Amino acid sequence: MRVSVYFLGCRVNQYEAQFLAEQLRHLEGLGEVHVVNTCTVTALADRKSRKLVAQLRREHPEALVVAVGCGANGAATGLRRAGADLVVGNQDKARLPQILAAYLQGQAWETPGWPGLAEEQVHGPFPRARALLKVQDGCTQGCTFCRTWQVRGPLRSKPPHVARGEAENLSAAGHREIVVSGINLAQYGLDLPERPSLTDLLRELLTVPGVRYRLTSLNPEGLTQELLELFAQEPRLCPYLHMPLQSGDNRILSRMGRAYTAEEYREKAEAFLARVPKATLGTDAMVGFPGEDEPAFLRTVGLLARLKPLNVHIFRYSPRPGTPAAKFPERVPKEVAHRRSAFLATQARGWAQAVQRRFLGQTLNLLVEEEENGLWVGHTENYLRVGVSGADLTRGTIVPVRLCALGENGVQGVIIDRAEDCGDRSS
Repeated sequence: MRVSVYFLGCRVNQYEAQFLAEQLRHLEGLGEVHVVNTCTVTALADRKSRKLVAQLRREHPEALVVAVGCGANGAATGLRRAGADLVVGNQDKARLPQILAAYLQGQAWETPGWPGLAEEQVHGPFPRARALLKVQDGCTQGCTFCRTWQVRGPLRSKPPHVARGEAENLSAAGHREIVVSGINLAQYGLDLPERPSLTDLLRELLTVPGVRYRLTSLNPEGLTQELLELFAQEPRLCPYLHMPLQSGDNRILSRMGRAYTAEEYREKAEAFLARVPKATLGTDAMVGFPGEDEPAFLRTVGLLARLKPLNVHIFRYSPRPGTPAAKFPERVPKEVAHRRSAFLATQARGWAQAVQRRFLGQTLNLLVEEEENGLWVGHTENYLRVGVSGADLTRGTIVPVRLCALGENGVQGVIIDRAEDCGDRSS
């Protein structure tokens, strides 16, 4: 049987798509199956999930189309109307091979409860140069705007020794960088008997030689002093932290249900940037949340201007069914939210260039990811996007590059063992 797996949304969904592809590789039977790992984080994500299901239904009328994941929990009716033959939620997603086998034989299947993560492992290689390692699922923070914590189930963490074994497999598959992923990494280990911390997990992973590690996203409460010291001391822990802000206004943060104040966020971010060599920062910012007036928005801009993040993922607030914020008054008009989003995006481009300019002339280590317009493009350890020339480079390798100049889509660099140089800049 021919099986194709697609995903929308976050890195956890991407990891799970790889897991399902590996698990379904030897599914017995004739015909074809198309599996869509859906996303429901925004109304747009729901629409994209339905659109992909409908497209697969049109293009493969005889195939079995299966929708799984967050959208299957949060918007199942729309996925069925779009053409999904089978809709499987997060609780049963890891058991999809058994469910499909039963479905194809006309049999029912049982739902024994939420599975742990110890058996959810991939071997690789991933389609991209960078591998993903899911170590945590579920969230109890309960942000008022968020649908994800409602559909992801209870806290589940992968034991450190299990994660290390998976990292060994990914290293053996040729991956030199592994991205540690979870729904809320700040809550890693709270469900395990030994209650290992995220720092404990990373120390275990760092016993695998020849691999550097990157975190996907970490809420501010997860940046403990212990973790900060590990970042400062360990060069194989990439010095880039994506730490969601959402708002720089304390009243809005409280209405969102976030677990920190703007001042606490600033202190954490500044400590990371000051303490960790070569550190850069990424963040999420939501505009147009109910009750966000112009002073609240400008406080967000002001805080980010002080920190100058390399990346800002900007979201316009999207009411999600079943969330408390969907019933909040003081809705921000769409045109206001669009204006704020556009203004923040313009500012963010300036902050990114300021960060890139700060590293010109320095030598960083580039993961070679893909070829674009005659250049090899990838990301450095601190997540600067760099393009270099050199047809003899190999995808997935890590090479030292010297940063030369700002380009349209990142930084131009040169491999330091080449005859070319960057002019008169000193390293």
